[in-house]
Amino acid sequence: MKESKLNRKVFVEGVGGVAAIAITILLSPILRRWYSRWGATDAEVKRSFPGDEAVRHPKSELTCAITIHAPAAQVWPWFVQLGCQRGGWYSYDLLDNGGIPSADRIIPEYQHLEVGDMVPAVPNGSFGFPVAAIEWGKTLTLAGTLNTSTGKPADPNEPGLATYFSGDQTFSVDALGEEVSRLFFRMRTDWNPGSLNTLIYRGIIEPVSFVMGQKTLLNIKKRAEAWVGQRTT
Repeated sequence: MKESKLNRKVFVEGVGGVAAIAITILLSPILRRWYSRWGATDAEVKRSFPGDEAVRHPKSELTCAITIHAPAAQVWPWFVQLGCQRGGWYSYDLLDNGGIPSADRIIPEYQHLEVGDMVPAVPNGSFGFPVAAIEWGKTLTLAGTLNTSTGKPADPNEPGLATYFSGDQTFSVDALGEEVSRLFFRMRTDWNPGSLNTLIYRGIIEPVSFVMGQKTLLNIKKRAEAWVGQRTT
């Protein structure tokens, strides 16, 4: 019975996610300034984050932030276990986790990541995001460049690289005090020029990433604060 309820919840939330994505895509020219800096201050938008160097000249950038009433040390474990076949993405599980509910607990076996590890992005593990940088307890950067002609990873500085997509997703947590922290999501993307690419990456991928990333931040906040409550009762 419990599993049935979880699946029903995942389905309903997923339908809501599809609606939110559709609306954000349709209204992205109007909403872009709002969603590209959701929850972030002017200083946070201008701030440099580890991982920015992976995409030096972004054509699209999101900086989202949320305050969490939990110590930074108790926020980190939730986002270090991100990924399909791991803790999930804490977003719309119907859309990005094969309908499997994201974890509601810290999973010890997924508390280990190193540069070069691949974080699965799809349930079957056929595609993922490489760990480009990690500062334990503070920052996780998933980044890489894809040669879109061959579908293979590429060096963004490779001479003659004519068709490419470069992406960086960074999650970073700052301690604001002993019991309060600030969680950031920075996403920067670049691609070879072209009107079709701009339509796809800025007009579709960007708003989709915002909707999914916003949900991730909200759900990590919910879990981290609940975890603190459980540990103090």
